[in-house]
Amino acid sequence: MGISQSLRHEPILVERFVTLPATSGTAVGPSVGAGTLVLAAGLEVLQTVPDITTYTVNITDGTTTFGSSLNIDNVPAGTIRAGTTAGLVATADTIDAVSTISGSPGTIRARIWALVCDVQDTSRPAEAADRDVLA
Repeated sequence: MGISQSLRHEPILVERFVTLPATSGTAVGPSVGAGTLVLAAGLEVLQTVPDITTYTVNITDGTTTFGSSLNIDNVPAGTIRAGTTAGLVATADTIDAVSTISGSPGTIRARIWALVCDVQDTSRPAEAADRDVLA
């Protein structure tokens, strides 16, 4: 007998609306729990980004960079950039946007997002299954 689908974790989208700093720095993104597998992560800019020398963003939990050097220089509002480096978040953390800027874009509103799945054990001991069947 297979494990019930209701016992299994399914991928979900987590997100956080942030203001990217006017100079190189970090915007704190959505929180994820320990034992979370990040399948993909990225950023959507919510306003037009001006044309400056350099404006790139890394999406990271500080250990794994899920999206590396995502270029958002001179893009219109609604532009989505995604990284596809999967990684496991071993301890509860946040998925942040770390920007590298050369120029003066001002602050930019954005949405940091990640497609994640809790991969911790969801099985139940055999005695619990027997109890449910016999009850």
